[in-house]
Amino acid sequence: MHFFALFLFLAFGVMGLTMLGDRLYRRVREGRPVMALAWGAALAWLANLNMWTGWSIGNLRYDWVGVTLTGVALGGSALLLHAIWGFFAGLRRKFDDQAAQLERTDTELRRIA
Repeated sequence: MHFFALFLFLAFGVMGLTMLGDRLYRRVREGRPVMALAWGAALAWLANLNMWTGWSIGNLRYDWVGVTLTGVALGGSALLLHAIWGFFAGLRRKFDDQAAQLERTDTELRRIA
């Protein structure tokens, strides 16, 4: 369970680095998946993190394959977390806009009556 929490926090870190890269390079917005996978692989290699040995799933022939696939999984998890983050941010904005729209129609109905 501790390894899953570590993986999740690293995925949040990759998400943050990807969002920072989006702000710096606005032209490359379509490159978010590539940037997330690159940051995830770099972070996994830097930390020498292998989620298969962390979850006691061994028998990989080469250790670098496990580290690289962990980086790819970190990048994919970061993309998923970014989508969830955007959903909740948009939901707040949608609720605020609908409330303002309801207030406008209410005042228009009072003027007509």
